[in-house]
Amino acid sequence: MEPLPESVWNAPEVRDAVAGNSPSAVIAFARRAHGLRQDELGALAGFSQSAISRLESGSNLAYDMRVLRIVQRTLNIPPHLLGLAEQGVAAAELRERGGTDALVALLGGRLERTVPVTREIVGQLLVARRVINDADNWRVTASLKPAARELYELTDLLRRSASGEMRRMLLSVAALYAEFLGWLHEESTDEDGAEQWTARAMQQAQAAEDRDMVAYAYVRMSQLAAGDHDRMIGLARAAQREPGVGAALKVLALQQEARGLALAREEAACLDRLEQATMLIDNVDHPATDEYRVGYWTDVEHLEAQRASCLLDLGRPHDAIAIYHRLRLRWGHTCPWFQGVHTAKLARAYATTGDLDEAASAGTGAASLARISGSPHVTRELRSLAPWPTVVMRIPHTGPGPGIEGR
Repeated sequence: MEPLPESVWNAPEVRDAVAGNSPSAVIAFARRAHGLRQDELGALAGFSQSAISRLESGSNLAYDMRVLRIVQRTLNIPPHLLGLAEQGVAAAELRERGGTDALVALLGGRLERTVPVTREIVGQLLVARRVINDADNWRVTASLKPAARELYELTDLLRRSASGEMRRMLLSVAALYAEFLGWLHEESTDEDGAEQWTARAMQQAQAAEDRDMVAYAYVRMSQLAAGDHDRMIGLARAAQREPGVGAALKVLALQQEARGLALAREEAACLDRLEQATMLIDNVDHPATDEYRVGYWTDVEHLEAQRASCLLDLGRPHDAIAIYHRLRLRWGHTCPWFQGVHTAKLARAYATTGDLDEAASAGTGAASLARISGSPHVTRELRSLAPWPTVVMRIPHTGPGPGIEGR
């Protein structure tokens, strides 16, 4: 949505809502100012009309940070009016400064190495994990790696002096940081480092008996096994066998198994797993918290994007294009690298159908998102256009390193 004039946000209705800590009233005001009905806002943001109604009526949804961020980006509401500015500033400054000292300062100096371990400290470590995750989602940067490494080491140090339930909780947090370090190594194309850190995450999650985290480590191992679809499928199935796993993790594991099955050209099984995930998605409940939770990004948009990707791999590009067209109207809340990867897949779908003009247009959009996000995942996906050199020639270079025609 186009930003509203600054004067709109000075309206008495907005000032009263902010003073009364009522993000629901701010959202209702912004929706009306844009001339949208509740169902129209829901379609843009990826929610049902009833969810928007509950949000505006002041239900718990109005205090769910994930939901607020999605609606804030959709309606272009100034973040501070919804109480979101602080973390956004922290993430932006962290990208510039890097390191644990910067992050600790941005969190108000609340993380210390020498204080007794409490649940509050565990909560602060989880908020820090969410901050660096969101920072990476919007812009890949090398400055996050030392911050993540130092926070992992801090968590591990605290864990050694803890016992009982507190030790188990810190093992879970350490596993979260280890998994993120695996992701950061993957982004820097260090496959060995990615596998080593992900394996460490698995070990600590198992020691903590954190079933969701164990399942997620299996999902991440499956993602790292791209190119070996049998291994991808086996690891995704291992994730589903973990007892007591939540709906979000089940959806992620089913999506990943579907991805492997699509690469193996097992269409019926692939579509069955996607259908199972679709039946579960309504059961995914994201708690209203700024703390990091595995799978907090799981939603209909991510699932449908995976469906389109699978259909493309199954040789059904027209079906993939149809889904992507519907998705692009409401995926503004998703991070740039995710949009870039799937815009590049859309370009490949168009090229496969012979529509090279649309392929070049989508490819150019993906290249722009690669520059915005700094993500090698987008550039890697763009290289799948190499069989269509006339398309490649029309797409701008995405930045330092080999272009999309590189290997």
